[in-house]
Amino acid sequence: MEETTTTGYRGKRFEIPKLSKEGVQFDGHAGTYPKVSMAEAPVLQDLNTIWDLSKFMTPRLPITVSVLSETERVLLGSAPLARVLDMPIKFPGSNYRLPKELAPLQPIVQKIADYEATINDSCLDEYYCYLTLDRGEVKQGQTLREAPCHVDGFQGNRWNPKVRLNHTYSVSDLLSTSYYIQPFDFSRLDDSKHDFFWEMNRQVAATNSAYAWRPAVGAISLMDAYTVHRGTESETACQRTFLRLSYEVRIFDRLGNAHNPMFRYDWPMVKRDIEMLHLAPVDPSADPSLRVFPHQKLAGTPHEERGVKTKPSLRPFEQTDPKSLTWVPGKSFLESPHWVYPQEIATECR
Repeated sequence: MEETTTTGYRGKRFEIPKLSKEGVQFDGHAGTYPKVSMAEAPVLQDLNTIWDLSKFMTPRLPITVSVLSETERVLLGSAPLARVLDMPIKFPGSNYRLPKELAPLQPIVQKIADYEATINDSCLDEYYCYLTLDRGEVKQGQTLREAPCHVDGFQGNRWNPKVRLNHTYSVSDLLSTSYYIQPFDFSRLDDSKHDFFWEMNRQVAATNSAYAWRPAVGAISLMDAYTVHRGTESETACQRTFLRLSYEVRIFDRLGNAHNPMFRYDWPMVKRDIEMLHLAPVDPSADPSLRVFPHQKLAGTPHEERGVKTKPSLRPFEQTDPKSLTWVPGKSFLESPHWVYPQEIATECR
């Protein structure tokens, strides 16, 4: 059994494994994938650019980099692996380094490293690469990583001036992530006052989740920090393993993140979560489930029972056929008409 230390704050609890200095080291190889055209998708077009909130108005379809073989899916789901949160496995200018407790992941991480080397030869050495590996039992109707609609790498009021955009690869052995391929209009929001994730919830609910999309099971998906997504509820009880590699120019120094002893670094780790910012919904009249955190009741107070989560109501219009909704280009998301049915204007959830 691996040695761990426990830490936590604000009701959160983190088990941080003590990892080995020994492990595997490797590089990404650009020749493994065919040459990629940057014109193929907004995720590639905006690679290495500076954060720009207006980019959320462009719908983002994640790029399917590869699909795991059945052998690789079984390996991901069953190999003994340490659970880690945002642990650096690459520093700017370094190779990739996996402690032996995570070494079985090398074939999967290698696929990602090769693709990254292919698309990002100009700026790759400016980035850290952070690994998250999570595994756990998922109850029926629940998700492994409960969260509202969100993006990885949001640059809020704390980050000025803005920096290069985060881009992230993720894959799981079961229950592929749900993405929302629609524009998001944040022109009314102030990042020093408003919770953008709650507004993502609200705008997805306004479409009745009509533009939800999921990749194939076992697909390695590439998204950027404008790609809104959320975990998918399981129809049956199961065990799920989730892997994420985040490429970031920023240091991830949140308390609870794992330390990689294959690098020499000593970052002061700090308590940080979105609740500490005391942000408010831009629309306080929205459905309460869209504007509370999963660990909170609809009134905003914590659940007494550990493990109970509040899910956002992202399909409030059950009488509506989502496939009948159509995006009208050029319209502001917060102005009607916007999403329309044939011969009629859709109702927005304000």
